[in-house]
Amino acid sequence: MKTFYRALLGGLILFFYQFISFAGANFHGNAQAYTEKQDTIMAFLNSLNLENKQYILPRPAENATAEDQQKYAQESQGKPWAMVNYHGSRNTGMLMPMLRGLLVDILAIFLLFGLLDKVADVNTTQSILYACTVGLFTFLVVPYTNYIWYQTPDIWAHLLDALVPYTLIGALYARFWRSAA
Repeated sequence: MKTFYRALLGGLILFFYQFISFAGANFHGNAQAYTEKQDTIMAFLNSLNLENKQYILPRPAENATAEDQQKYAQESQGKPWAMVNYHGSRNTGMLMPMLRGLLVDILAIFLLFGLLDKVADVNTTQSILYACTVGLFTFLVVPYTNYIWYQTPDIWAHLLDALVPYTLIGALYARFWRSAA
């Protein structure tokens, strides 16, 4: 039962940090920017009857030949492009996404603590380093890899998300939760 409580506490720390990062302090604001042209853009996108997908614009057709793809790459160099994540309807319900987010955070910390529990005589510095390593893995594999290809604007916020809460959780693990294992 102690394992559940410490994973719950660590998951809550991660959950509340994410709230601060995305809403409270709005570190990810430049990835969710407002444009006064949103009504015009949405009316146009809605008129196209698009599927719920993410689109890279422009890009060659899926059945384009290798020559056509090479020609497109040369012609598009230095020109504007966009990534559109289109959804035909919006669900503004908060309960289920927040609950799922919290459960994922608890599971992530449960797995992290499972790894840390296997390290004999872990000290505070090691605990913080190991926890930050897990945070950096999550940063490098998804947000940074996406940044390499798509220049996502909130990359520095994602790096903070990988380091700040995991530093705190690693320190708390070493100080209070290690003995609870």
